[in-house]
Amino acid sequence: MHDLTLLERIDSMENARNGTTERQRLERSLVRHLTSILNTRRGSVPIAPDYGIADVTDLGRSFTEESVAEFKTDLEHVIMRYEPRLVAVRVEYSPRPDTPLSAAFEIEAAVNTEYGRQTLRFETTLDVTGAVRLSGGAS
Repeated sequence: MHDLTLLERIDSMENARNGTTERQRLERSLVRHLTSILNTRRGSVPIAPDYGIADVTDLGRSFTEESVAEFKTDLEHVIMRYEPRLVAVRVEYSPRPDTPLSAAFEIEAAVNTEYGRQTLRFETTLDVTGAVRLSGGAS
C-alpha cells in the first residue's frame, strides 16, 4: 500500500469492499501516473522543467528511424526519472500499418511488490494531436 498516493490509500477501503486486489490498485495507479506524465508537455511544469515529453505532434508525420529512436529514449528517460516504482524500463516501437497517423510503443518495466518483482507491459498510442493513450499492466 506504500506505493499508492494518499487519495488512492483513502480510496483503497472502498476498493477492498469491491474485491479489487492490491496488485490491481497498483497497476491502475501506475497507468494513471504514466498517462499524466506522457500527456504533459516538457517545459509546462515550472518546478520540474524536464517533466513530461517533448511536443510530438510532428512525429506522426515523419517516422524516421532517428525520430523514433529519439522518442523511445525520451520515454525511457522520463519514466525512469518520474515513476520511481518502475525499474528496468524498456520501450519498443510497434509499427501499425493499419493506423498510419498514430504511433504505438510498448513499454516493459518491472515493479517491486511485496510478492517480489513483477513485469508489467503497457501499450502506448500516440495520435496526431500528440495525445498519449496508455493501457496494459501485468504480464
